[in-house]
Amino acid sequence: MHLAAQRTISVRPMLIAAALSLALVACTSSPSSSAQSSTGSGGNTVTLSGLAFSPTTLTLKAGTTVTFKNNDSVDHTVTNGKDGKPDANAAFDKSLPSGQSVDITFGTAGTFNVTCKIHSSMNMTVTVQ
Repeated sequence: MHLAAQRTISVRPMLIAAALSLALVACTSSPSSSAQSSTGSGGNTVTLSGLAFSPTTLTLKAGTTVTFKNNDSVDHTVTNGKDGKPDANAAFDKSLPSGQSVDITFGTAGTFNVTCKIHSSMNMTVTVQ
């Protein structure tokens, strides 16, 4: 009888150690999975607020869709260009009314300047790898 009690006591620390190990793995794997979604094909969000893009730079993998969300009380555009002027062969040029959002998929590698044709001071850069 005494021997059975000792087995229970020796198993309990192993169960506790296993549970702590699983909890530790769960905690340490969360940052890497969120990091993957920020650079993978899951997408990203850029907010337009205070007459500015946020973030102002974004690096992502080819094929990633970015959601541009207008949190301002005024309309904007999301245009491939700089200082309010679209590039000669702009890859995208979307109207973005107040409170709305638009998705743009960056399918090819390169550096894309993004501007608002209405507010020329609004600029950002998207680097696609």
